Amino acid sequence: MKKPILISFLLIAGFVNAQVPETKSNFQKSYLASVSEVILSAGNLGKTSIYPDGVILFAPVPQETSQPIPRFSAFLHFGEQIHLNFVNAIGMYTGFGFRNIGMINRLNDSIKVKQRVYSFGIPLALKLGDMGKKRYAAFGAEVEFFFNYKQKTFLGSGRGDKVEKFNEWVSNRTNLLQPSVFAEFCFGKGSYLRFRYYLTDFLNPSNQTFKVDGVTYNWNPEQSQLFSLSYGKVLSKKRK
Repeated sequence: MKKPILISFLLIAGFVNAQVPETKSNFQKSYLASVSEVILSAGNLGKTSIYPDGVILFAPVPQETSQPIPRFSAFLHFGEQIHLNFVNAIGMYTGFGFRNIGMINRLNDSIKVKQRVYSFGIPLALKLGDMGKKRYAAFGAEVEFFFNYKQKTFLGSGRGDKVEKFNEWVSNRTNLLQPSVFAEFCFGKGSYLRFRYYLTDFLNPSNQTFKVDGVTYNWNPEQSQLFSLSYGKVLSKKRK
């Protein structure tokens, strides 16, 4: 009696299982992504003091409050990302990227300085959202190495006249290793917005100079906080 009941139970279970479709997740567990972006950045120098190089100072140099100017850049922003998704709602990514980042500041009524670096960075981010639809928020940190520095100095009001331009490899005018934190919001179809804040000063305050008419001037910023807002796109994607 027990054997027919067991056989009937197994047949019913098999029939029910056949009628319920197997649920499949639509997210990729891992993939590679090539990304690029445009960046709007700015930096706050606070107060700055300017004085000719080589002059012995017998009194404190007057300080002036600098005025930050937003800086837009679209060149040499490229990265490769490795995405690992644990479940549809949680994932992470790392990789590497190259970035053109910097700041523009008017030091006083007559001097404007543009400063930028090319950097190589390694990010690490936690993703929360819908991995299948590529709609998520990512929160992470990155360490960048600033390997090329460029500076332009302008004299006069408005746009001013360019009086100096130079670049240096592995310059001591900036801190070479820069940690930052960021929040990124991906809207699907490969588009994202990212806000980034650098945790240490962008500039080395004891090594800032510019030249006007052959005369070298030192200038010391009170601080050099750098932050940016970027809009990016995924250029290509492939499974690992």
